[in-house]
Amino acid sequence: MSFETLRQTRRLAATALAGVLAFGGSATAQEFVMKLSNVTINDPNHEHIKMFKQRIEAATNNRIRADLFPAAQLGGIPRLIEGIQLGTIEWFSTPPSFLKGVDPRFQLIESPGAFDNTAHAHKVITDPAFREPFVNAGVAKGVKAVSVWMYGGTSYASTVPLRRLEDFRGKKLRVLATKLETDLMSRLGAAGVPIDFAEVLPALQQKTVDGVRSNMAVMTGSRYFTVTKFITVTNDTFIPIVAFVSTAFLNKLPPDLRAAVETIGRELEQPSFDFAMEFEKKTAAVWRENGAEVISLPEADQARLMQQAKAATEEFIATQPEIKDLYNVMVQTAAKHRAR
Repeated sequence: MSFETLRQTRRLAATALAGVLAFGGSATAQEFVMKLSNVTINDPNHEHIKMFKQRIEAATNNRIRADLFPAAQLGGIPRLIEGIQLGTIEWFSTPPSFLKGVDPRFQLIESPGAFDNTAHAHKVITDPAFREPFVNAGVAKGVKAVSVWMYGGTSYASTVPLRRLEDFRGKKLRVLATKLETDLMSRLGAAGVPIDFAEVLPALQQKTVDGVRSNMAVMTGSRYFTVTKFITVTNDTFIPIVAFVSTAFLNKLPPDLRAAVETIGRELEQPSFDFAMEFEKKTAAVWRENGAEVISLPEADQARLMQQAKAATEEFIATQPEIKDLYNVMVQTAAKHRAR
């Protein structure tokens, strides 16, 4: 074989191999596994990771395989946060305030009194003006947000009825993780007690707390109505879900697979929100069917609660210069969508 023939043969072989790799058909194409974790089950967040698994595997021809770990199967919230920062866990979807220690801006979306309703809140947090700086806030600390959507409004599931604002006084209520929440509880005369989600039901059973501030849908999926027979719907805050992915994992991916993870995460924001809204419509009936009382505050009390919620947020933001700029972006974006 001549030198020229040999060179042509090698060139053709290289071209053929490149073509096979481009379509993911080679046995030598690298495959990746994503562990998709959260701490809830049978709720919209669980559905969110199911949808991501289906889409990412189809879009990448299984070059990315997604394994599901709901219900804190990989550990509680602190361990999951540590895992995505270290790269031992690829994905954790959660209310972002739990990552306030990674970056304090992650608690902004859960500012009491910031939004008019769930739909308004979803429009604001998915608007590129707010979304882009928000999803990149933790990159330097090892996490990148790929999906941001609104789960729903707050309710208080309790072992005793909370029918008036005065009923909150003296109660111990589980909250998520932010000073915004604990400050609001203080304004109501209650004590906000941060407890890991996996420990909430035992805390209620043992009477460590009198109730839980969360969303009705997530508490329905976890059957809180077996312990708490009262739930007061207030919507003083709207709780988001953010899917955080380890940057250590993202940096291992070839450009096309990294783009697929980020693109599909963004594309799932609206379907996840739509699913959450449909799910929420059914939850009050489930609580009533299981012997619980669904309560709304009197109109005057609800107005006072929203005033207290907004005041707590503004007072907190005034002391936090590192998050004030993004908070102002959120307020401006909220005003833009409120006008429509």
